[in-house]
Amino acid sequence: MSFVTVETVGPYKILDQLGQGGMATVYKAYHPALDRHVAIKVMDAALGKERDFIERFKREARVIAKLDNTHIVPVYDFDEHNGQPYIVLKFIDGQTLKDRMLGLPLSNSEILDIVIAVGDGLQYAHERGILHRDTKPSNVLMASDGKIYLTDFGLARIVESASSLTGDMILGTPHYISPEQAVNAEKIDEGTDIYSFGVMIYEMVVGCLPFDADTLFSVIEDHIFKPPPLPTSIKPDLSDEVEQVILKALAKQSGDRYHKVSDLVKAFRKAWLHKNTEQDDISSTTMESSEIATLLGENGKTFPLAEGNVVLGRNSATKNVKNDIDLSDLDVKKIISRRHALIKCQDNEFMLYDLDSRNGTFINGERLLSTQPHM
Repeated sequence: MSFVTVETVGPYKILDQLGQGGMATVYKAYHPALDRHVAIKVMDAALGKERDFIERFKREARVIAKLDNTHIVPVYDFDEHNGQPYIVLKFIDGQTLKDRMLGLPLSNSEILDIVIAVGDGLQYAHERGILHRDTKPSNVLMASDGKIYLTDFGLARIVESASSLTGDMILGTPHYISPEQAVNAEKIDEGTDIYSFGVMIYEMVVGCLPFDADTLFSVIEDHIFKPPPLPTSIKPDLSDEVEQVILKALAKQSGDRYHKVSDLVKAFRKAWLHKNTEQDDISSTTMESSEIATLLGENGKTFPLAEGNVVLGRNSATKNVKNDIDLSDLDVKKIISRRHALIKCQDNEFMLYDLDSRNGTFINGERLLSTQPHM
């Protein structure tokens, strides 16, 4: 039994069905007391009939609800209705990365922003002992305000021992499944998310999946035994550095991959920025400088970052303003302040501060507060 429009579930009024997958159906709902819309993810009806499943569900949902990261969709509530367990999440107005990739190709800056945001969410969860187990484009939400979220944390774990679902549903999504998940390994670790994340990066960068076949069984078998096609064999203009980063993430053995998601993100960012110069406006959109003592402008112009404090902004002879880095030539939209931002460089580490600029300094779509610098 599924929920229906105008039905009341706990304090929530069901408004519309948003989507349906192998494990759950998602609805848009309204919470009158808080005057806000939410997304309700209702688990498959067969799961509620499993012995002790609802207790298992509540136990796992309680852990997931503690995740508090800017790139993870917040969990507001969880309960069961007529024997059907459900999770209440923040409603994100936007589209999935899967839907976004059906349109125009992703820009270089979009790819980097997505890798950084998803990587940040995964690393945060891993540090708290939580694996995603089903990282894929349909679980990445791109909000209309530019923010990027990862959703469906832990759902695969919640249902992994349910006998009423098929193997594909339990294991994860075949096109993004790690080899250890594919063989139902007794123990999996962060490497399984790194592999699935690597498949997603491959798809974004190359424009196709590494493995596709007539049957899902063949796809799963390829993940276990077959090396992925070299990215440069499909996209010759791709750099060797980017290719090596992707191939390491897709190593068959977990121990041969990156040890942490943050290591993968750092390696990808370095290789990607070394090759590509298509970046958004550096003072008002995104700033990525880790391990590269050079700032890239939207037009490909570079600015060296010396040790100490480096002030960025729009020089003004009439106001007697002279910055360490003058962004006047990049200010086609007239949005950069005369004293816009500060980069503090020490021991090859970089801290970015907003200097109470008029239009703000943004990191991956998030406005940087002057009292909260970004490393």
